Amino acid sequence: MKLRMSERQWTALRSELLIRQDVESAAILLGSHFGIDGPVAAVRHIEVVPDEAYRIRRVDQLSIDPVALNRMTKRARDENLGIFTIHTHPGAHAAWFSAADDAGDARLMPSLRNQVPGAPHGSLVLASSGAVVGRAFADDGSAREVELSIVGRTLEMPAATTQPSEPWFARQELALGREGQARLRRLRIGVIGLGGTGSVVAMQLAHLGVGGLVLIDGDVVEASNLSRIVGAARADVGAPKVEVAARYARSLGFSEVVAALPEPISAKHEPLLASCDILVSCVDKLTPRAFLNRLAYRHCVPLVDLGVAFRAGDDGRITGDAGRVVVVGPGRPCLACWGHLDPHRMREENLSADDRKRDIAAGYLEGVDAPQPSVISFNTSVAGAAVIEIMRLATGFAGADTPPTRLAFSFAEGTVRRNTIARAAKCQICGDGSS
Repeated sequence: MKLRMSERQWTALRSELLIRQDVESAAILLGSHFGIDGPVAAVRHIEVVPDEAYRIRRVDQLSIDPVALNRMTKRARDENLGIFTIHTHPGAHAAWFSAADDAGDARLMPSLRNQVPGAPHGSLVLASSGAVVGRAFADDGSAREVELSIVGRTLEMPAATTQPSEPWFARQELALGREGQARLRRLRIGVIGLGGTGSVVAMQLAHLGVGGLVLIDGDVVEASNLSRIVGAARADVGAPKVEVAARYARSLGFSEVVAALPEPISAKHEPLLASCDILVSCVDKLTPRAFLNRLAYRHCVPLVDLGVAFRAGDDGRITGDAGRVVVVGPGRPCLACWGHLDPHRMREENLSADDRKRDIAAGYLEGVDAPQPSVISFNTSVAGAAVIEIMRLATGFAGADTPPTRLAFSFAEGTVRRNTIARAAKCQICGDGSS
């Protein structure tokens, strides 16, 4: 299973737990849970065990007072959250579960399952070096590995092991390193919108060997799409766009297509999308973009948002152009802070057919249904930049000190600019109250 927390949460927790090296220290992690083929938990609350709550606290053993433990896990019972313990092994370089840890979990985990049935529960060990190992327990007492993900400037998986090299990725390993390529192989990435930019993103991810792809788009291929949708042929006119992307990915044989859904994104897809390690928004409307923006913070998932728009005169010359790649998620400003979620346009998108006709006739809406220019070369530039940001997140190939938050393109000028903006402290999505 997967357990996620933000970089801010993890940095504070690790610092707090590793202050003392003469005794073990512990904390309780409470997480919401979701997923379609195995539980995923996003840490909502962290309770560091206070000194007075330990019954035993030595360099090689600890025990928490049951009354204090019940108090710290009350919120989990009230909100149906998973409970994970984490404790340190002072002086250890590698992380492992000792015989004492096994005995303690054998007593504690059945109690947690009785208190919060249906939620995932488990334990983690943190070594002084920062190495971590985790496990979750099924109802029959069997344990499975917990893959911890730290989401922030990069996507860290400190407990993951490196997979063997594969010959078809040999050149990529020269650029990204063996561990970098292995990280791509472990990822599940969701691409929402498989049109001009989304089809290019999906194609590149499939060639990179991303482990799993989730593809969602409710539109079908039209004749005017053929010049810009990768993998589409004349025979595909009328077919779902998502089927074209899935066919292309499957033909390579590198990535598993976990889901290919020919339907508009909606709230029912939230568990599936939350099971992804990274999401890519290639939608052309604001309502689904706003949905994905909130989901990124609610479930601690990095979101890469793409946009391409330009205007051309009758002579074919560009009169206005813009392309962007924005990375949002825990620790970063959201799309609302960037000004990419216009409430007036969202209202227009959600008008009924009759209301839309009325507003158009009254002159309140202009150009909302007009076809927009689209050229595969422009789309490819933005899509390629987005995939590079995904590689930056997953592999850290360029370091993590100053990753770009937003890239702004001008095709006419031939420029790409890095933009920065501060999170709005009072933003209800990404402000100080979020992860």
